[in-house]
Amino acid sequence: MPMGIGSKRWPERLAAGGLLLGLLAATAPVPGLAADDAPATLALTLRPGDTLIGIGERYLEQPGRWVDLARLNRIRDPRRLRPGAALQIPLDWMRWQALPVEVVHVHGAVQGPGGPLAPGMQLSQGDRFDTGADGILTLRFAGGATAVFAPQTRAALGASREAPLGGVRATRIDLDQGAVETTVQPLATPESRFDVKTPRVVTAVRGTRFRVAQEPSASRHEVLEGRVAAQGAAPQPVEIGQGSGLRAEGGQLGAVVPLLPPPDLSAVPARIERTSQLLQVAPLPGAVAWRWQVATDGAFVQRLQDVQTREPRWLLAGLPDGDYQLRVRAADAQAIEGNDAQMTFAVRARPEAPLQLSPPAGASVVSGTALRWTQVAGAPAYRLQVARDAQFSDLVLDRSDLATGHLAPDPALAPGLYHWRLATQRPDGSHGPFGDASSFTVLEPSAVAPPQLGTDGLRLAWSGPAGFQHQVQVARSPDFAQPLLDRQVPGASLTLPDPAPGRYHVRTRLVLPDGSQGPWSSTQQFDVPAPPEPPSHPWYLLLLLLLPLL
Repeated sequence: MPMGIGSKRWPERLAAGGLLLGLLAATAPVPGLAADDAPATLALTLRPGDTLIGIGERYLEQPGRWVDLARLNRIRDPRRLRPGAALQIPLDWMRWQALPVEVVHVHGAVQGPGGPLAPGMQLSQGDRFDTGADGILTLRFAGGATAVFAPQTRAALGASREAPLGGVRATRIDLDQGAVETTVQPLATPESRFDVKTPRVVTAVRGTRFRVAQEPSASRHEVLEGRVAAQGAAPQPVEIGQGSGLRAEGGQLGAVVPLLPPPDLSAVPARIERTSQLLQVAPLPGAVAWRWQVATDGAFVQRLQDVQTREPRWLLAGLPDGDYQLRVRAADAQAIEGNDAQMTFAVRARPEAPLQLSPPAGASVVSGTALRWTQVAGAPAYRLQVARDAQFSDLVLDRSDLATGHLAPDPALAPGLYHWRLATQRPDGSHGPFGDASSFTVLEPSAVAPPQLGTDGLRLAWSGPAGFQHQVQVARSPDFAQPLLDRQVPGASLTLPDPAPGRYHVRTRLVLPDGSQGPWSSTQQFDVPAPPEPPSHPWYLLLLLLLPLL
């Protein structure tokens, strides 16, 4: 039926001292935000046979309020309605129908009103939820709008309903703590609203992308598409355009500032071949923090990670092999977060490469020295490459059929500098990523090799970014229930002095300066052989006894 709006106030008056942010489509004018005392209304075009009593029964929450409807529309005789006339019906009086909200994505532990939330569940008006320390929640509303809630967010579904007349919908998110990003298609009617309400701020979204974050005593508002009309204590509204944001404290609006530009992601690798990868971006003038997000889709509805760092770097860890989207943005001194930079990347880190045992990096060896490495549990074979150059374009050895953890090159390597690296084979014959390469030098035949480091113990070496600590565990059992060694060491190598004969298991993980740790590497094993037994007939002792007689 034809309808119209009768007032700018909808759906309720703001509390005294409150603040309204009206987010409008980029092509729409920004109206004034001052509210009057008249309720928001829809206009119903009367038809022959309509009565106020019948209209009250069809549309009103309290059908008996047809009397108030007559008074509002100044109808003297409720039995004589003029067909074609417009009857104003307040939205607050209507019988609204609840609209369910769908849970489309959950990552981590997100608690709803009845326990943990899971995709496919539905939330209703009044339901509260908490994403916890590392949870992420995505909701889909009627009309296709989505809202993604960051970790450490507490919120409630304040409203999700539809009026019985004109397809008017009312949606409101009550954000108590944390952050939410909404993507809302243009609303079907001018009377419909999609609001995000914080304790002191209401944002009315009308077809746009918009971020809201609530801190203990302040809120942040960042417009990615569209524009915002904001009103605080001052009588005149403030417009926030696309690519701008502000910070509000105590109900007072701060100055509108441009969002920081997107960071440069050119240094981020498009293919990641480690279970832990340090990502870095160039610093931005005015930036004091960085937000890192990972998702499986370009719209970031299926979000997996959402982390803020104080430096322009982040340790990416724990992702299974697959294709992902990365999004990075910087925050200014007011904590207002800027424009996003986004890229596609792939994780191809498994199966993990073996750890190199010997020769250690930079060692000098004699011709014929065997190369040794750990063995990955369940690996059918290993691929070994030895090259004269660090780019491995001049290969002298390329073997993919090695089922053990050692190889003595045959023929023996000629004197010179060599580089070697390893990869783990898959059951289908392909292999995982190569581990970090190391180098060694084969001495000239006439040269005397320096003492082998192996005489001081067994040296382990592993992959990892330079300049960071690594935690190393060595145990007899693969479950590491009772480690023989549990040590944090600088660099990427460790010497075990005089290990007893037998089988050992080893694993490592990266440790950042702030104490955060990456995931454990896959468990790998190595064997220490027993020393040769002395001769069973010590004839040389008899010779010593005979010496005095000579």
